[in-house]
Amino acid sequence: MTFDQFDNWCFLPTSLGKFRMYDTGNEKIRMISFGDIEKLDRCPLIRVHSSCMASEVFRAKDCDCADQLWEAMMKIASDGAGLIFHLDQEGRGQGLSNKIKAINLMQQQGFDTYDAFVTLGLEQDARSYQKVVDILLQLDISDIKLITNNPRKISFFEDKGISVIEVINTKSKIRPENQDYLLTKKYRLGHTFILDEISEKKYMTLTKKNGKTSEDIYERTDEIKFYQKNQPYGFFSNFSYHAVYLKNKIWMTSEHYYQSQKYADTEYEEKIRLAPSPAKAASMGQDKKNPMRSDWEDVKDNIMREVLYAKFTQHPDLRNELLKTFPLKLVEHTENDHYWGDGGDGSGKNMLGNLLMEIRSSLHCSNPG
Repeated sequence: MTFDQFDNWCFLPTSLGKFRMYDTGNEKIRMISFGDIEKLDRCPLIRVHSSCMASEVFRAKDCDCADQLWEAMMKIASDGAGLIFHLDQEGRGQGLSNKIKAINLMQQQGFDTYDAFVTLGLEQDARSYQKVVDILLQLDISDIKLITNNPRKISFFEDKGISVIEVINTKSKIRPENQDYLLTKKYRLGHTFILDEISEKKYMTLTKKNGKTSEDIYERTDEIKFYQKNQPYGFFSNFSYHAVYLKNKIWMTSEHYYQSQKYADTEYEEKIRLAPSPAKAASMGQDKKNPMRSDWEDVKDNIMREVLYAKFTQHPDLRNELLKTFPLKLVEHTENDHYWGDGGDGSGKNMLGNLLMEIRSSLHCSNPG
């Protein structure tokens, strides 16, 4: 590992303390650290942040971009070390010109940001973080704790070989100017964060209705469908990166624990626990070369119940998100599974959704407020 390419740096004094600004050799990628990058932990705290000139320079109030950047700086300064990558990717990678067109539609015609992008024929999120991946690998960093609410960002790093060991959500500051924008991010773009101050809309999914004003764009539904971890309500997925502590050990995801218990008290259990991703854990758990415990069909529901309870009690933010879905039906919507999911057409047992609702009822009864 060499740090020679990052020998051009200066101090960045802030009200939070003295950061360092490094020259990455690319004017579109700014790298800020708290402390010397040569002394970073093996699994450092990271924020990968796309620029927003409107809020960060001109203090516009209709988004949460500047809020998230400042909160990330506070977290990293409090932690004593970490990296922030500030990327020139306005408008979720579509550029400033397209961003202005989209905002104009929002302001003049009452569109939300999702429908504005659709109207303009734009991809909802065109951002790439490959340059950040390249820098992290240059720094010999392959495990990170990521400050983000965006499941797509998590998936990008995982797909490129950077393991997201922990996800730290930011807590968006809700204002009259950005409330609709935040609801769009949460319900239409799948970002995971809590919006307690607008709890009157907590059972609603976001849909656009022709001829309606911005106050009328929320439609109540009877059920919540989920599946992929990078889609809306992805935190219900066993692949979501929310570690659990069971059997005196830490398991990276619920999937790691569930699959490993097919081989409880064997060496293979530990191998699955250490799998680099939930997809790998699932693959290892379904490997027929290893003999599965004989009572698996009898105990698998209780194993899943055990890990789900741990997940939603050990993560207070997830507990709140689960409770906020009450009393809606939770459905794992997939053609790939007729036992844990709904089979895609409703013919499946939806056991995962049923167990989640069972745990939700238990938590609701213990804390009805």
